[in-house]
Amino acid sequence: MSATASYALQGGRVEPYVTVSEVKFSPTCAAIDFTNLIPNASASVQDRALQEIIVAASAKADLYTMGIYGTLNATINTESGKYRPNRMGQIIVNPYFTPIIEVRDFKIGYGPGVGLQDITITNDNCFVEREQFTITYSSSVGLSVGPLTIAGGNWAPQTQLFCQWTYVNGWANTFTTTTTNAGDTSLQVTDPTGIYAGQSLSLWDGSNDEYVTVASTYDGVSKTIPLTAALSFKHGSGVHLTALPATVKQAVVHFVVALIKQRGQGGLVLNELGEPVPVSTKTLTSMEDEALGYELLNDFRVAWARF
Repeated sequence: MSATASYALQGGRVEPYVTVSEVKFSPTCAAIDFTNLIPNASASVQDRALQEIIVAASAKADLYTMGIYGTLNATINTESGKYRPNRMGQIIVNPYFTPIIEVRDFKIGYGPGVGLQDITITNDNCFVEREQFTITYSSSVGLSVGPLTIAGGNWAPQTQLFCQWTYVNGWANTFTTTTTNAGDTSLQVTDPTGIYAGQSLSLWDGSNDEYVTVASTYDGVSKTIPLTAALSFKHGSGVHLTALPATVKQAVVHFVVALIKQRGQGGLVLNELGEPVPVSTKTLTSMEDEALGYELLNDFRVAWARF
């Protein structure tokens, strides 16, 4: 027999933050030659190599902003800790990862495992902020202190209690799985985690980028996302649908450029006479791209990683 840490079961999502088409379409990559990432390989192999670089660049963004365990992707996380209710009969929890977008479950008790009692989560007893959430106990659990109903049995403020919670953090980040046409009113995606009714999302598809809003009928689980309005353009499979700010995507593009230059592919630029000259791949240029990427991500770092 053994005890398993709750956070070990959540796993990390490995989802890139840009697509191959987005990288090729980006002005940041205008001077990069993507046709020789693998010497003498076909176009499809070059694209697969670029995809691997994009995944590595996305991982760099995750590591810088969320540390070795986290990701900017919307993920479902389970964590645990020992807390004492404050004098108002509340427990204020600061999860490991932010921004918090949903609290799904909260358990509390004198001891771990079967000693935990489940608190039914509602908007009346759980107040969610970007970097913390506050729990007050439901009336079904018991003891009342002052104007608030808190812990059951002999529990009281300042008693250290075992707590376990499941929450969703990050930004919705997924990809379409089917082709859609202008006029369609739904999207099929790979993963609906972090998508909610009424939410606005960006569909990144080059010159056919568009914003969409999730319909109020969406159940938060289905991989079919209903929309409030018809699509304006035709989109292929594999198009990026996300709540991520464009700043993150631009940072990842900078990382892609830096990684390609570090591999020895510098592309071409024009000198003052208009003649193409090769760019050295071992100069400060790749370091500057990395620095620009990190600078764009500074505001997305979780609190504990900012120091």
